[in-house]
Amino acid sequence: MEQRKLYSAALVLLLIITFVAILLQFYLMERTLLLHPGNTANVSAISDKSINGKSEATITEKDGKWLLTCQIMPSQYSWPFCELSINFFKGKTIGQGIDLSSFSSVYIKARYLNKGHDSLRFQLRTFNPEYGRFDNQDTWKYVGIEYWPERSAESNNLPLKSLQVATWWIVEQKLPIKYAVPEFDNVMVLELATGNNIQPGQYLIEVEYIEFTGKYFTNSQVLFFLISLWVTSAACFLFYSLRWSYKQLSETEKRAEDLKQLNQLLNVKTKELKDQAERDPLTGALNRAGIEKIFTKELEVLSLMFIDIDHFKSINDNHGHAVGDDILREFSKLISQNCRFTDFLARWGGEEFLLVCPNTALEDAYDLAQALRKLISDHQWANNIRLTASFGVAQQGNESPTAFIERADKALYDAKVRGRNQVVLSAH
Repeated sequence: MEQRKLYSAALVLLLIITFVAILLQFYLMERTLLLHPGNTANVSAISDKSINGKSEATITEKDGKWLLTCQIMPSQYSWPFCELSINFFKGKTIGQGIDLSSFSSVYIKARYLNKGHDSLRFQLRTFNPEYGRFDNQDTWKYVGIEYWPERSAESNNLPLKSLQVATWWIVEQKLPIKYAVPEFDNVMVLELATGNNIQPGQYLIEVEYIEFTGKYFTNSQVLFFLISLWVTSAACFLFYSLRWSYKQLSETEKRAEDLKQLNQLLNVKTKELKDQAERDPLTGALNRAGIEKIFTKELEVLSLMFIDIDHFKSINDNHGHAVGDDILREFSKLISQNCRFTDFLARWGGEEFLLVCPNTALEDAYDLAQALRKLISDHQWANNIRLTASFGVAQQGNESPTAFIERADKALYDAKVRGRNQVVLSAH
């Protein structure tokens, strides 16, 4: 039952964690990276003049926006352009840029202030030491897309998964197929350039901001976390179940062995429990007739405790016999509840009791007697009576039951002589 409750509680906890993780992933945990003139350094203007073209480009800041002035000039270079460039890489030899892999889209607030061309090219330059060289920017991967910002507001929101690696660059670098995919974990440069087929002339491009949005964790990371959580929990539950089953099996085997050895005693006890004539009517313990049958059985080891309530007569004298009877009943109940189910308690007479312990060595019987003695002393008795008991403990030898009981009685007498509230072992 306890194991089932534990499993149910753990399952509920796992479901709550899963639900909360999914809720946070889809509706919260948003992260953004906003690039604008107020927080972005290393911004420059580049044109085809850097690769033998003739176009000119300058960049200024006006009203909290970047203004890219571009003069496209015809030349032998077939793909004239101007662009706004933002450098992310640190130093000249480190080769470390910015990780944008956790972002899912980028929103670009940019437009042409004059007519004549309407497309822009957004691209990222990424560095991977597996195939590139930091000192050669031609080996940095081109990942980009061309879009038309004026067509609709949604046109400015670019999913990063829509970006593609430039085919001409793959061919030029003879890049292995496994690397011919977009990478965003080490972006060195961001570029916003004029689109393809731009005609000669002057163009003004206004860039208000570039904003990346995404999650702190990717869907794949959250899924991996949840799968790992469930698999780990299942493994723990399985381990706990196997361990619990092994423990139960061991305990069952031990109980079976004990039951096999004590089967004869259990049959005797069952018969005696049914025979109310062999029980003391006041305390419910066995009487002398009931205890005699125990000594007729052949047992390998048998120990006996002779127990006497100290100064019981003063209880009757000071509190009355009714209280004395209550004490005897409570005393019998306390002993019965704190000994083994194979032990037999009998009221020998008055305030004297016998506790017969089959298959019990003398040392074990002594330890049990000490525990019972302390239990009696610490117990809260009726009328706040302070109660103690004396114990005589013996183990049966090659002797008659009468001699055995007398030897335990002698040990009890010695316990009283020594000041009561004692446990004394009988010498053979």
